[in-house]
Amino acid sequence: MRKTLRRLGVLMTAALLVVGVSTPAQAEVLHPRQDWLRASTSGLFLHWGMRTNPGYTSCSAWESAVTGGGWSAKYWVDEAKKLHAQYLVLASFHSRLGYARAWPSSIPGSCATKRDFLGELIDAADKEGLKVINYMTDDPQWHDEGGHEWLDSAAYSKYKGKTVNLQERPGFGQFSYDNFVEVMQRYPKLAGFWIDNDNAYWEQNGLYERIRHDRPDMVLSNNNEDTPIMDTISNEQKTGMTPS
Repeated sequence: MRKTLRRLGVLMTAALLVVGVSTPAQAEVLHPRQDWLRASTSGLFLHWGMRTNPGYTSCSAWESAVTGGGWSAKYWVDEAKKLHAQYLVLASFHSRLGYARAWPSSIPGSCATKRDFLGELIDAADKEGLKVINYMTDDPQWHDEGGHEWLDSAAYSKYKGKTVNLQERPGFGQFSYDNFVEVMQRYPKLAGFWIDNDNAYWEQNGLYERIRHDRPDMVLSNNNEDTPIMDTISNEQKTGMTPS
């Protein structure tokens, strides 16, 4: 009987060790990259893209109108300061705003401006001690909203050397993944990404792990996705940290 109990004790200890090895990764609840955000009291979220009133279907026409209208990054930063905001979120690559990228891009697939609005905003904010976060969408479902096709699968497929359908989530996930990488490599002063939900392609191909490896200084914020790798969550569609 005693031998049997001893054997059971050994087996239970071994089982506990195995469980201990397989415990899930813990969130970096406190990390220096979060310091500026923790010290912030507010931020200015800017929904601004091709479908912003009066709305355009031509990328070049939108850019020309914005430039011709006297757009100034400094003006936006000054307005943010009036609101006592410490950071700005630029939401132009948005599913309801024409998937417009307000920066030059070597990746075809949706509107990309020749003028670097994002870069100008980052520089203007940096001069005043403010941060800029870039919004990224996961969602292609509004690709033809308003009767216009906003995504160019043919152009992106040619660029990738294979057929990719941007109207479907896997294809759009690949397209947006490439844009994450391009943006984080191009803008060393960009403070992070405000990520709208999630895409299976990102998860399957280690997007967040790549960002953590390549840009450990970047804050990752997610809308509704409370997972350990994120620094913060927006709670836009939740009443708390648990899905409701």
